[in-house]
Amino acid sequence: MAAPAPVHRRLWLTAGSLTIAFIVLTFAGVARQYTLQLAQSHDESVKQLVHSSLTANYVGGYIEYVATLVLLVGLLLVARLLRGTSETTGWLSSCMSGSIVTYTAVTIAAGFAGGAAALYGAHHGADLTSATMVNNIRNFAFFLSGGLTGVFAISAGVAGRLTGLLPRWISYAGIAVGAFAILAIPGSRIGMQNVSTMIWFVWLLLFGVVALRSGGRRTAAVSTPAARVPATV
Repeated sequence: MAAPAPVHRRLWLTAGSLTIAFIVLTFAGVARQYTLQLAQSHDESVKQLVHSSLTANYVGGYIEYVATLVLLVGLLLVARLLRGTSETTGWLSSCMSGSIVTYTAVTIAAGFAGGAAALYGAHHGADLTSATMVNNIRNFAFFLSGGLTGVFAISAGVAGRLTGLLPRWISYAGIAVGAFAILAIPGSRIGMQNVSTMIWFVWLLLFGVVALRSGGRRTAAVSTPAARVPATV
């Protein structure tokens, strides 16, 4: 059964708030962490892995970790809100849920854990080559996770159009952003992944604003069963 209108509206407000909170927390966390990219110079590796503050990096990493958990619960809610009533939108909802769960697993297990291990090792006697190699696991996890955000954005965009619950522009933008995120992976070496990530953040921010302002107020494009007419004798 469909949720009552006030409950449905509160769920959209929650989804929008969590999406925007993720962006705020992520930038707050990243501002305190090292950002050693693939194939940067030896001096830059020493500066970021050995000489940076371990405490500051771990505080920033924890904030970003919390942001990822916020994103997980927020986008799982979005997947539920956009599931519609048809088999197609139900499948798209499953794609959204699966992609964000996998994205969270990759980000935490390979991204955060790899980065923290590289930093810890560099501060406790590990040679720089080994620490940099572990850090590159973090970088490649970041590159490949773009495909998962791409699946989510494309699925959300298509589901938004099929259900009528999202404006056309945010739906089509989601499809475009998702496609670019997937196509940008081979260009990560030249920074395309950084561009696609920033575009993903912008789309999430716009989605959050839409969810706060009008989410749940649009009429879903779903069919309802025709009322039964009692047979006359």
